[in-house]
Amino acid sequence: MPQCDRCRSQGLECVYRPGKRSLPLPGIGVGAGTPDVAMRDRDDGEQSASYDHSAFTHGSASPVGAGFDLPEPGEALTMRVFDNFFRHVHHIPMFCFLHRASLMDRYHAGTLDRALLLAMIGITALLTDLGPGMGEYGERCIEESAALCLAELEKPSILRLQALVIVVKHRILSKKFASAFMLHAIASRFASALRLNHESPNLCFLARESRRRLMWSIYMIDSSLAAGQQDFALWGDAERQIHIQLPCNERHFEFDLPETTELLRPPPPDHEGMEPPLPDVVGFIALHVRIHWMRTKILQLSTKLATAPSLEDIVALPGRCADLASQLEAFEARLPLSFRWSEANLRLRTYSPRLGIFVMTHVWWRQCYLDLYRLFLSGLKEALPPIALAHLDPHFVAQCRRRCYEHAKGMADMFAQLLTLSNGTPVTDIDLPGCAFQCSRMLYHGLQTAADEMGFTLEGVQELASVCLRAARQCTAGSACASIQADIDKLIREGLELIVPDPSQIPSLPLPHTNDDMPTSQPFVIPHPTSLPTSLPTSLPPDLSASMPVTAALSNVSGGTSGSNAFEETVGGFNFVPELQTGPDASWMAFSLSSNDWLDMGQLPPEGS
Repeated sequence: MPQCDRCRSQGLECVYRPGKRSLPLPGIGVGAGTPDVAMRDRDDGEQSASYDHSAFTHGSASPVGAGFDLPEPGEALTMRVFDNFFRHVHHIPMFCFLHRASLMDRYHAGTLDRALLLAMIGITALLTDLGPGMGEYGERCIEESAALCLAELEKPSILRLQALVIVVKHRILSKKFASAFMLHAIASRFASALRLNHESPNLCFLARESRRRLMWSIYMIDSSLAAGQQDFALWGDAERQIHIQLPCNERHFEFDLPETTELLRPPPPDHEGMEPPLPDVVGFIALHVRIHWMRTKILQLSTKLATAPSLEDIVALPGRCADLASQLEAFEARLPLSFRWSEANLRLRTYSPRLGIFVMTHVWWRQCYLDLYRLFLSGLKEALPPIALAHLDPHFVAQCRRRCYEHAKGMADMFAQLLTLSNGTPVTDIDLPGCAFQCSRMLYHGLQTAADEMGFTLEGVQELASVCLRAARQCTAGSACASIQADIDKLIREGLELIVPDPSQIPSLPLPHTNDDMPTSQPFVIPHPTSLPTSLPTSLPPDLSASMPVTAALSNVSGGTSGSNAFEETVGGFNFVPELQTGPDASWMAFSLSSNDWLDMGQLPPEGS
């Protein structure tokens, strides 16, 4: 090794430190002989052994870690996995990017990427029954698949990205949210590097369509993780970031029938105000993407209003709600008769693999209304501050509350119809249990605040919530979904606890002034008693903040030091835990369905760190 000038001039031996690329990758290797212990999820921040890049699997360029003693999947197992995946799992929108004929051709040619195969085994073992012992084997497959994807970050590929997206969804379903959050960021970087957010006209139709579906899968995961919070969204402005058309229907994708669909934003009404009919080529995958986009806009509004609304926001709220509600109505109005929710259309899909996405598209449509109108359900943590509700027209607030309860009951009725199907319920994502939980919360809120108006009784609401619980239990597997089911069960047993704000902690709403000293857009913040900040919020009005004592937070550092410390936030490490996981009414992944404060914000590094 050559010596540097500094060491040569001082007569020192020049020592080269190992470069970053030679360091072991955290969380992707395991110690030999202890696969069950070492291959657990690395949410606790532990680092594992180094990874061996020297070995390659047959028929692919996938490096295999020396620490992994995972046997090669046999053909019988692989065929069973493929059959279960495309029969039960592929219809879930986040997994719709795989084309069966193309996948089988690549497998039989010996060129199917090992990471993708292992990811498919892992997710299929989680969501379906592959036999005894396959649950543990599937977990090990997911661990190795993640390791293979992370081992060659500098060489992104479509196959590795497909595997990584499946791994992210497995992490979410397995309640490993910190890992999912970080891996999703890597997947998004892969997508950007591969330019999935742009059309590729030089490729064949199947390749273009598979890329589109993969990109939209990443977008839907991102919208669920962000839950309307711009700080956590990587694809928060999809109209300007994603320049591709929506996916085509399953028939065109399966049989390689090129067709142009629509963009994310639906076309405007014609000159007579009529909504244009939905093209035949647009299927439920595209509708599912669009409903996620519409829900993101609703959550972005509700997130802002539930934390620090301004007077301008409150004045404009009725118009904003009417606009978003009209978009949801237009979404349903464009559906062809065979796509609309009815008992006949549901039963016609009893034996179809498309049953799950048919159900979930309509469930999400109703969930959008719940997300929009729960702003007006006082006592919920997602609701507007009490003083903001007091400045709205009481008739408008009452109408929004009634619509929220009606859509909650409508969703519960959908679950009841689903449970009557003779062929059982379809395999679904975590979305269905999450929507079932939110539906139950709205029903219990209506029971406590509007029982006479809505005709709710305790027995009736308990029965509807029990239907939600049964649907959640029968449709989805995984520890995250088990936590949701436990929360619904607790809700049925104990009821809904509403937040009652302390009047002494509610500042008065500043009235509009004509002078420049008090603009009408001044934000006002009403902290809930259960989530009062430990330090002075920066968005409080100046007159209020001046009257509040400020207590310096104690530094949580080791040793005898005191005061400021540049490494203070590193003591506890990163702990990405949904707030509701430690809250009084939930212990599940709240990112996609519950409040706008689903993160334990105190565990994140401060801005500018």
